[in-house]
Amino acid sequence: MTHVSHTALAAFVGLDWADATHEVCLQTAGSATCACCQREQTPEAIDAWGTTRRTRFNGQPVAICLARNKGPIVAALRQYNFLVLFPLNPLTRAR
Repeated sequence: MTHVSHTALAAFVGLDWADATHEVCLQTAGSATCACCQREQTPEAIDAWGTTRRTRFNGQPVAICLARNKGPIVAALRQYNFLVLFPLNPLTRAR
């Protein structure tokens, strides 16, 4: 596992995985605002989103928090070497 300092991260993403769509909130480092959107749960939509983030942030590390540590969305996101995945336990999030 690669350790990345939070100061080296270009952006922070919260991802809520669902059956039909993914809810995504993105906050650029140093910004106080978040941009939220929905993405379809298709390999093409995930690939388009990942490729766009790579271009937007020039390949700099982007942190993604998600409520899973395995499954299709995690496998899809692991193909991008600039994404740093932070799986959160759903019970921890509920507290």
